[in-house]
Amino acid sequence: MRYRAVYWICFPVLAMLLFNLKYRFTGFLNGLTDAGYGLSFLLIQFLFLWIYFSVKNRRMINLTNDYLGLGDILFLIVITFYLSPGNYVLFYIGSLILVLIYAILQKYSLEKKSNKHIPLAGLQAMLLALLMITDHLFNAFTLYSDSWIYILMS
Repeated sequence: MRYRAVYWICFPVLAMLLFNLKYRFTGFLNGLTDAGYGLSFLLIQFLFLWIYFSVKNRRMINLTNDYLGLGDILFLIVITFYLSPGNYVLFYIGSLILVLIYAILQKYSLEKKSNKHIPLAGLQAMLLALLMITDHLFNAFTLYSDSWIYILMS
C-alpha cells in the first residue's frame, strides 16, 4: 500500500480468474473474441496516446516513463478478459471520468500532498469490484455481456 505497487504475478492470476468467470457464462470462443476486441480498443488508445505525447514533446516517448504506470496498463489489459466489448468501453470511459474528478478534487483539497501521481489502476479496481458486487447481488446488468446495453438502447 505504501509504495502503490502490486506484484506482477497478480496480473496473470487475475486475468485467468476473470477469464474463468467469463468462460463459465459465455464460452471459450466468445470470451476470447471479446478479449480480442477489448485488447484492440486498448491498443488503439495507447497508440493515439503515444502519438499525441510524442508530437507534443517533439520526440519519441515511452508512455510508462512519465504518463502511465505499468500496473495501469496491465490492469486495463487484464479486465478485457472479463468485460464484454461494450461494457469495457463504458467502464474505461466512465472510470477515467471518475478518476479525473477524484484527481481534481484531490488537487484542490485542503490537504496538499506532494505526490502528483494518480492511483489509476487502484481506483479503477475499486470501481470494478463495486460493479461486480452490484451485478452479483442485484442482477441489474451483466458485465460479461452487452445484452443489457442493447435492451436499454431499444
